[in-house]
Amino acid sequence: MDNTCEHCGASIAGNAYRVTSEEAGRTMLDMVVCSLCAVEAQRLHLHTEEIDISKQPSARNRGSQHLPIVI
Repeated sequence: MDNTCEHCGASIAGNAYRVTSEEAGRTMLDMVVCSLCAVEAQRLHLHTEEIDISKQPSARNRGSQHLPIVI
């Protein structure tokens, strides 16, 4: 996995965080972000947890980045 924040695009040099949000049981947001973006996510009351990015699958393999749009 590249160590790039999925929100701001900065390199993640220190701790990485997963920010998630669900609505009606469906994942609406699932991003790996840097510490500065994690602070902003917490301010917005989004679920934020510190992760070890060396053990995480790439975003390409997670499958949660491209959810179908239901109209």
